[in-house]
This record gives sequence, C-alpha cells and structure tokens, in this order.
Amino acid sequence: MLALFGTSGQPSGWRTSAACGGQDTELFFDASHPERAAEVCGGCPVREQCRTDQLAWERHGSAARRYSPAGFVGGLTGRERKAIHYPRSAARDE
Repeated sequence: MLALFGTSGQPSGWRTSAACGGQDTELFFDASHPERAAEVCGGCPVREQCRTDQLAWERHGSAARRYSPAGFVGGLTGRERKAIHYPRSAARDE
C-alpha cells in the first residue's frame, strides 16, 4: 500500500471526488475503447490531482512503471504518460 498511498497508508482525499469512483476498473484498461475512459476522465473535477499522483507514482517506482504504463489514468493513456517520462524516445517513435 505504501506504493499507492504513501506513508499515510490512506488514499488521497481527492479520490472521493473522482468521476471514476464506482466505475468498473476494466473500463480504464480496455484498449479497444479508450474513448469511454476519456469521457469519464474528461469531466472529472480532480483529473489534475489524479494525473499528478499517477505520474509521481510511475516516476518514483521501477523503470517498468514508466516504460510500460498501463491503463487510462488522469486523462492520459499509458502511451501518453510514457511520452512524458521519455520525451526523446516518444519523438523518435513518431
């Protein structure tokens, strides 16, 4: 739980306001329909906090978290988050 919630062991307070609360988590890992997850995240009042926490979690974890991020989180796909962590390789891939 330390990796997900930090030293408090509790989720961040903003999570109770997240638009994804109560949604089936598979929605955010279904690569065939990312637009559904984007729709939920699009109107989320805490999207920026979610994105910030997710990017920090990936950045401070193993390289695999950054190199192969999964799911749609904070309004970003795994590929978009990878491009933030590795901008030079993302530009080269395009």
